[in-house]
Amino acid sequence: MSTSSYASISRRLVAFLLDLPFIIVLYYVCGSICIFLEDAWGFIFDTYIIMYIIFIIVYFCAFECSPMQGTLGKALIGIQIQNSHDDSGITFMTALLRLVVKIFSILFFGFGILLIIFTKKHQGLHDLIAGTVVVKEE
Repeated sequence: MSTSSYASISRRLVAFLLDLPFIIVLYYVCGSICIFLEDAWGFIFDTYIIMYIIFIIVYFCAFECSPMQGTLGKALIGIQIQNSHDDSGITFMTALLRLVVKIFSILFFGFGILLIIFTKKHQGLHDLIAGTVVVKEE
């Protein structure tokens, strides 16, 4: 695979920005469900946080291990996540590992994300650890 086939940090950022509306909708869906549950069964705010985390995990991991090989934002911008060893799709567990490492990369001042600029295959720390690459659709 040629270097030009790998998605740049700018394409990946645009894909994330396109994902934001979907993430915001999830936020409000979680809020609505929790308001209903609180009224019906007396659930509290902790339920909302846990439910939102679960929805975010499902959103990213389910889409990334699906035949789409990426979130809705990635699909709109024309990029996919693949296994770096054989160009196949990734598993749910690989997507989960990738998401967890990505969160830690962001929390530590984005250093893991900035690796995308400096690596040959445009891989962030989360990609290197999970064994993934983000490529432009063919």
